[in-house]
Amino acid sequence: MFKIRHSKYRHVFCDQPKPDQCFTGFKLSTVTGDQQYIKASAKYYVVSLFGGGGPMHVGRLDRPGRFEAGTSCQVEGHTGAVLDFDFNPFDDSMFASASDDTTIKIWNIPEDWEPTDEKGLAKAGVNLTEPLIDLAAHKKKVTLLRFHPTAANVLASTSADYTVKTWDIEMQEEISTFSDFGDNLIQDLIWDMRGDMLATSCKDKGVRFIDPRTG
Repeated sequence: MFKIRHSKYRHVFCDQPKPDQCFTGFKLSTVTGDQQYIKASAKYYVVSLFGGGGPMHVGRLDRPGRFEAGTSCQVEGHTGAVLDFDFNPFDDSMFASASDDTTIKIWNIPEDWEPTDEKGLAKAGVNLTEPLIDLAAHKKKVTLLRFHPTAANVLASTSADYTVKTWDIEMQEEISTFSDFGDNLIQDLIWDMRGDMLATSCKDKGVRFIDPRTG
């Protein structure tokens, strides 16, 4: 006789998080693309906010609460919308941001950074406006960023100028450039597990493998 197998998970459900466990109050950027819209380290998370100059909210993972624009401190320094960001895997307080203004900026979050207080309420503070480093070599907007998984201070970037660049952010210089994409926009970028190679997916439906040391 035919029997219907019932799922073991049919009664599984989750509780809605309590308000004091939520991060709220953001007016997020309306910019769309192939980027990831939130990134996090072991200490902080970052999202792009709506507003001129590409403001970003960097929140502490141990401080859920309400963000209030104009009160809570935020990160701002670009002159265009922020399109992507990535945290340094060797430093939980350092992240890179890519922008429509063609630049990449490296930021370091200070230890006393507190957009919300211990009760989850917005806390007044000073905005972070001075990056550690500015990287400017792309000719059009920078769309994606990926830090190297095993080598400290090595960063890869893609741009609407159809190039992939690798950077030594400690020396503030470009390592290599790969430009064999024609007029096809690069839609994703990833390092292999050891960081020996870069892989890209492109609008022409092709996957390319790049040696970042030579381009």
